[in-house]
Order: sequence, then structure tokens, then C-alpha cells
Amino acid sequence: MCTRQRQVSDILRAASHLLDSEAGQDRNLKSVLNARLDNFYVSLNKDRPVLVRVTVEDLRLETAQCALETIEQVNNSLDADVSASAATVLRDQNVQDDKPVVGTRDALQLRTLLSIVFRWGIDPLLTRVSQAWPGNTPRLAGTSIVELGTPQDYHSLSSLLLRLSAVLLPCGPRGRLSQTLITTTILDRFLADFMRASITLGWLPKSLSSADTPAIDDLRPVVLRLLEFVPLCQVIADLGAILSGEPPPAHVRRICSTLLSKSLLRERGINALFAVVFGEGDVSEEPSLEKYEHVGRILKSIPVGMTPEAYFATVVPGILRILSEDVPAMYKRAASFSIAQMLDPEFSHKKCVIAQVLPIIHHPLRPSISQRTGVSQSQLSTVTSDGSTRPIQALSIIRTLLLNSDPSPAFITLILSPILPYLYALLYYLDKTRTSDPVLKDLVIALLTTWGRVVECQEGIEQLWSILQGQRISWQTDDTGDVRVATESQVEKLSFPSPEHFRGKEEHGEYDDAFDLYPNPTHFVRYIKSLDRPDIKCELFVRLLEVYRSAKSDRESDPVRVLLYLQIIMQMQEEFSGDSPPQGILKKPEHVLQFVKHALEPSSTELESKSGQSLGLADLRIIPEYEPSIPEDSDSDDEGPERTASKPDDDTTETAINLLLATLEANPNLSARDTPILGDIFASLDSHANSSSPSIRGAVQEARMVMTARLASASTAWKGSQAKGESSQEVYQKALKLLQDPILPVRAHGLLLLRQLVSQYSRTFSDVASAERALAPAILSIFMQAVQEDDSYIFLNAVQGLSAMVDTFGKGVLDSLLETYTHNLTSVHGGYLTKQEVDTRVRVGEALGQVISRCGDTLGMHVDTVVPRLISVFRARQAPVVLRASAVSLLTQCIKTCSAAVAGYTNELSAAMIDLLQIEMVVPPKTPTDGNVKQTKESKEGSGIPGPDAEIDSTPTSIDPKLPSLRRSALHFLTLLMRTVTQATYEESAVELPSISFLRRAKATLGYISSADEDGITRVMAREADESINQLMKIILGF
Repeated sequence: MCTRQRQVSDILRAASHLLDSEAGQDRNLKSVLNARLDNFYVSLNKDRPVLVRVTVEDLRLETAQCALETIEQVNNSLDADVSASAATVLRDQNVQDDKPVVGTRDALQLRTLLSIVFRWGIDPLLTRVSQAWPGNTPRLAGTSIVELGTPQDYHSLSSLLLRLSAVLLPCGPRGRLSQTLITTTILDRFLADFMRASITLGWLPKSLSSADTPAIDDLRPVVLRLLEFVPLCQVIADLGAILSGEPPPAHVRRICSTLLSKSLLRERGINALFAVVFGEGDVSEEPSLEKYEHVGRILKSIPVGMTPEAYFATVVPGILRILSEDVPAMYKRAASFSIAQMLDPEFSHKKCVIAQVLPIIHHPLRPSISQRTGVSQSQLSTVTSDGSTRPIQALSIIRTLLLNSDPSPAFITLILSPILPYLYALLYYLDKTRTSDPVLKDLVIALLTTWGRVVECQEGIEQLWSILQGQRISWQTDDTGDVRVATESQVEKLSFPSPEHFRGKEEHGEYDDAFDLYPNPTHFVRYIKSLDRPDIKCELFVRLLEVYRSAKSDRESDPVRVLLYLQIIMQMQEEFSGDSPPQGILKKPEHVLQFVKHALEPSSTELESKSGQSLGLADLRIIPEYEPSIPEDSDSDDEGPERTASKPDDDTTETAINLLLATLEANPNLSARDTPILGDIFASLDSHANSSSPSIRGAVQEARMVMTARLASASTAWKGSQAKGESSQEVYQKALKLLQDPILPVRAHGLLLLRQLVSQYSRTFSDVASAERALAPAILSIFMQAVQEDDSYIFLNAVQGLSAMVDTFGKGVLDSLLETYTHNLTSVHGGYLTKQEVDTRVRVGEALGQVISRCGDTLGMHVDTVVPRLISVFRARQAPVVLRASAVSLLTQCIKTCSAAVAGYTNELSAAMIDLLQIEMVVPPKTPTDGNVKQTKESKEGSGIPGPDAEIDSTPTSIDPKLPSLRRSALHFLTLLMRTVTQATYEESAVELPSISFLRRAKATLGYISSADEDGITRVMAREADESINQLMKIILGF
């Protein structure tokens, strides 16, 4: 065994006594430690120093000092360069052979000794010294309080640290690092403890130092030197452990934060931070939000003595570099999250971050932008051979940044708005280039769509307007296949189209433009439509109308620019014709209303065609020609003057009405009272109320409802208010406001409030009731508009409201309803009603039915007003069958409500019903026999011919009296009349009995219908009516 190996073995054998668990006789800690120390000194042939105090803490400290002595001697023996210089080693190879070898057991023993040095020596001393400083509260250690440190403790701690420094750096702070197992163990396991204690004493402020406890300046260069040797990840981890562990003194926290910030500023410092926090490589478990926030706070902390501009100029490029590198996904998410936190509006240094972030990611896409720092640009890892980032790489960085950060509209707008014109120009270039890169194209579309979905309305309009007003931006593909912004010399100038241009038009794609307008109107409008932002579309459309009107009137305006505005307006009308109503904030409605007025006015060609029509023989016909059978595809119901096919400008009309609704919604105080043009628009809506397009009819109904409610609200004059509860004025104004809402349930609630308001008129004070009665025409107009709605919830509320108005205001409202129900039905125009008009009258009939039911025994007061008008509808052969059957049903309701009130009309009506049944009865031409009944039924079902019910539903305007609905209503009338008379006879009430001759005639007619009519329901109802007559005849004849 060589000399140095023997020395190491002897030292380790002596140090083993410090770890002997069998030492001591009393088997308590104090005796064990004393026995260990005695054996250690005996093994070294040394005298043990005498301690002033002999406590467990003192024995532990003495054990730590002995362990450190062992470590120093072993390290000196292991470090070959301590005893010989490098030149000597090169001359004498025996020195290398004499280097001792440490086994596994010895290495374990050395690690244990190092642990004793730190756990029994450095850590307790540091705790006692720190607690002695002002402002620190004594910390509890188990059940006892930690004693405050003394100057002797301070000197012991500094001695241990300086001795360890000599172990690590045997040639001084500027020398080499000792290459031994002991050094490696200290750096791997105990560096954080060593740095915590060294920083505490090395950077001790003057306020805490004294003559007995001075700052140990020799420890500062040792700490800084060790940071150069240790890997960056470990440096950040250890500094972070010091800051996140037991709260250190203020000066330690400050120095550690400074050192951590300087470490981040080193090359790959941010990568090292992410590796420490998130680990190296991809992990299956997603890190918690707290880790991302912790990283963000660290990167936002500016070191003391460093300006924000200088700090972020170094940190931001390193963060952005990670977004373009092949690193774990969590690193990119952390980098994106940190950038988003730095760009938060509440961050005080946001402007400094913007000055660094935007130039780096925008410069490849926008070469004209001022590059404030060339170093930041050159530090990006993904660069081309000329040292500049390519546009495709800049777009990839932007995509990664947006995908891995919170979807904040402000953040997305900040990143994309400055380069929006360039992104749109790139999209246009890629769309018209058939050989463009599909991946790049999808990326640009995703960025533009994301911007459009989250941008504020006003910001979006300004950016889109900058595309319209700005200079042409052109892109091109270079020799390497990359796209770049073309320079001014490479942009083709505008020239007039040549014949060759038109001959080769097919080769230019769908966005070909003879005048080469920029932006291309078709492409620009399609992009706006793809954003699905009605508010932006509406505002931009209004601005275009205004600018086009002013540019057209200005003689000095650029004609190409005027043409561009006109093309975009036409494209917007065409593309947005099928969209839902815009919901934008229209603060200047006068321009929109002018456009709506011109769009709704009939064209000059229509006026000329209408004025040029002359009367023909068909106009002299008093009774319309009757056709016995109407096939499904017949055009007989379309001969009226108002039934027209879909017009080419229906899309423009629908867009204008939707724009009108959006304008009214955005301006709650806008009404015809202060805006006269609304009166002209309201009059123009009448010509579109019966349009063949259901969407136009629905939009017209909604617009008329809103404008009617708006006019009623503006013209209201109140003379008083109720003293208790919510006043009628408040209820009325609230109802009118709800009626203007685009949501159907909200409008229905407005109708409900109006109905409740009408119902309580009779319970109000006389002066208030007189003022409220003046509102009856306005409320009646609202209900009449609502009754035309297609939604059942709306028109049923309107029907109930009309019924309530009759109950409250009486004959005047009833006459208005009857006039609406019977208007022009007895004239030649009754056969030319549209489906919408028929539906409206049927719904008014529902209201009349409720009115009749509510009258009860007081029906006699209105019977002479109601019954004659209903009889006139029933007798109008030119009226639609649906309305004639509705009139018969209302007459039946009168009998059911109060038969005595209509007694004067029953004989005439019952005879008319029998006449109708005899005349309009339909008997099939040939009755099938029992053998072929099934075959005839199957042949009808397989032929596809619709039944009577399907026919009346598909053609509600039909005037064919042979339809079974008219016969069914007549049979229902007769059945109810006979049952009512029979019941009155049983009750011995005063009732006029029908004649025996009428009853016999009715029985004969009903008997024939019950067996011969082609409609099965009619036959069943005829048998029921016949049974009712039989019961009545038994009473009359007495058998």
C-alpha cells in the first residue's frame, strides 16, 4: 500500500469513531457524543481540547469540526495537484500511480461526515446567528426556544465556511475547482446550504455587522466563482430553494434574487429556469397553474440596478427563442404565458416589453417597421443564411404564442392588429396563387379569423378600413420558395385592361378583376363575412355608404377609389343578403335610413308597369269563375294581382329591413315623431307585407311592430299617475320597450303587460282612465300587428289582448275587429286575398270567439252588430272557404253562449245550413262494392292524391265550396242548435221550436249525407246531427 493511500485509510479509520453507534456507556446522546470524540482523538494520538460548556449542541459542533478536519485531510490527499504542480506530474508518472483510491464504503462515510458538518455545524450556527439580528423573532425548535447566537458562534460559522471554501477552491477564488469526490458531493448535495450561509455572512449589511461580527468579504468571490462552475439549471434550482424555503434575512433574499436574475440573463438561462420548474423532457402530467404563474413572476422581476429597457431587451428574445425551438410543449406554454403576463395592461413596464416583442415577431412580415434592437433579432434561433427571420417562421412563432396563452382579446389584438394589412395581403396572394403552400394558407386564415372573432368593433373597423385606404401590399415567392413582401419596384402598376386580359381571364381564377382593384371586392367581402361579426359588417357598411356618397359628389375624388367603394357595397349587399339582422351599434342612423328608404321604394320599372296596366274582361267579372277541382300543382290560386313570384331584388329588400331593425334596436329613442323619414319607410313597408318570401314577411311584421310601438311611446301624454304601486305610465312604457326587443319571449311579455294594463283600466281613477282610454287606438294597432306574427306564442297573446280590449272599451273595439274580419269579403276582391291576409282574419276570428264567449247572457247587447256581419261572410261565395267556415263556427259559438240572444236568427240560419248541405254535398261518381273497397282505398293511398284536409292546409285561400270544412261547420251548427233547443224544451224554457216540415227536410238531407258523402268525417257528423233531430222530434211529437 502506498503512503497516500495509507494516510487516507488511517484518517477514515479515525473518523469512523465519529459514526460509531456503540460508543458510550449510559446510552444517552451526550455520553455517545463524548465517547465518539474521545475515540477519535485517541485514534489520531491527539489531546482533546477542553470545552467551557459541555452541552449537546457544543458536542455536536465539536463533532462537525472533527468531521470537517477529516474531510480536509482526505480532500488534500485525493487532490493530486495540491502536493505537486502540473509540471511535476508530467515528469513523474509515479505521482499518478500514487493517487489514493476511495471505495464505495469510504465514499458513503465521507457523505455522512459532510452531512454532519452541515446539519450539526453550519445550519445550527446560522440559525442562532440570524436570530440574534434585530427584527428576527426567536424560532421554536421542538419544545425549546433556539438560543440567540454569540460572537463565538459567528466566528465558528465563518471558520467552517472558509475551511469549506478552501476545500472547494484550494488555489483561491480565482483558481481551479478541486476535482475530488468530496467537491462533487458538496456541489451536488450541499451547495444550497453552503450558498445560504456564505451569502448571509459575505453580504452582511453594515446595519447588522459590528466589530465582533464583521462581514466576511472573502466569501463573496467564492460564491460567485462557484456559480461559474455549477450548471445553470442547478444554480437556478439552488437559488430558488433558498428563496422558497425558510424565510431568509432580507439581504439574503435580495442577493439571491439578484443572482437568480443574472443567471436568467446568461445564455440559455430561461431554458434552465424552465427545466428546473417543469423538469427536463416531456412529462405526461400537465404542470399546475401555480408553476406557470411562478415562472411569470420570476421573469417579470427586474434586477436591482438594471433598467427595465436593458432587462427586457435581454430576456424577451430568449423567451421568444423558446417558441421557435424544438423543446417540450410545457416550455412553449410557459414562454407564451410569461409574454402574455408581461403584456398585461396592469403591468407597469408593458411599453418596454411591447418595444421588444412586436419588432421581433413583426419585422419579417412588415419590413418597414423600425427595428429598435438588432441584437434581439439576431438571437432568434430560426434564422436564414442572411441572419433574418423568415415570414413563415415569424408566423409560426405568433401561432405558438397565441395557442399557448390565455385567449385574451386584448392580447390577440395587440399581436395581430399592427400586421393585419400584411396578413390580409398575404391571404389574398395565397388564394389567387394555385400553387401556394396549403399549410401556410391555413395558418394565415386561422390568424385572421381569430383576430376577427375577438377584436373590438371599433378597432376591427379601423383596421379593415386601413386595408381599404392604405397602399397596395404585394407578396411574392423568391427563388428559395419563401414568400416575402415585394418592394415598390417589383409591384406592377395599374394599367387599363387589354383584349389579351379578357381572353385569358379563365386563367386568373375567381378573383380576377379587370381594373385590378385592391383590395379585391369579392375577396375582401368574403373575408368580412367569414368573421361572423354582424356589428363590424353593419358599421363598415354604413361607413362605406357615407364615404361613397361623399366621394361620388366630390368631383376631385379618385374615380378608381369610387369604383372600389361601389364594388364593395354591391358585394356586401349580395353576400350579406341571407345573414341574420346585424347587431352593431349604429350611432349615425340617418345614413342607414336613407339607404333603407331607397331600397324599399318601388323601382321606376315597377311603377311604369303598374301605371301601364289596363282593364280587361276579367276585371269586369263580378263573381269569380269557379273551378270544381283544384289539383295540387294548379295556379288558379295565384291569379290575384298580389301573388307574384320572387323578385330579383328580394335579397336587397330583406337586407334593408334587417338593417332597419338593427338601427331601431341601436337607437331606442328613434321614432317617426322626431325622424320623419321613418314615416316614409313605414308606408313603404306595406308594399312588402305580402311578399312571396316568408323571411321578408316576417321581417316586415317585426319592423312594423317595433315602429308602431315606438310611435305610440313617443306620442304618449300622461296627465296623472297612480299613488300606489307601479303606475300605468311605467307599465305602458315598459311594455312598449319590451315589444321592440328582437327576442320573441320578451316581446310576448310586452303584449302580456299591455293586456294586463287594459284589463285594469276600469279599476283606475277617473282622470287616469280618461287619459288611458285615449291610448286604445295605439294599443289596438299594436295587437293587430302582433296578431299577424307567425310565432304562436306572440299571436295568441295578441288574440287575448284583443279580447280584453273588447271587454274594457266595448263596442268601438268590437266594430274595429268586425271590420278587419269582414273587410272586402262581400266584394269581388274577396277572392284575391293572400295567405297572410287569410291568416290574419282567422286569428281575428279567434279573438271574436273569445269575445263572444265572455259576453255570456249579455250577448244580446251586441247580437245585432255581430250576427249580420258573420252571416254576410258565410254567404259570400267568393270568400275563401276557411273564412266562411270560421264565420259559421262563430255563429255556433253565439248559440252556445246565449241561444236566446240569437233566437231571431236561428230559423234563417238553420234553413241556410240545410241549403248549403244540399248544394255543396259531394257524392263520389261510383261507390265501390264490398269486393273492391280495399283495392280502391289502396289505389287512393298509392296515387299520392292529397285528401281534403291536406288540400285546405296547403291552399288556405281556396274558394272551392266543395271542400269538406264548410259542410262540417254547418253540421256542427245544426247539431249544437238541435241540442240547445232540446235542452231548453226539457227545462221548460221559452224557446221557439222548429217546424215539423223543417225537421223532416233536415232528416232527409242528413240521412242522405250520412250514407253518400265522400268525406268520412262529414258522414259521422251528419249521423250525430240526425240523432239530435230525432231526440227533438220525440219531445215535440211525444213518442
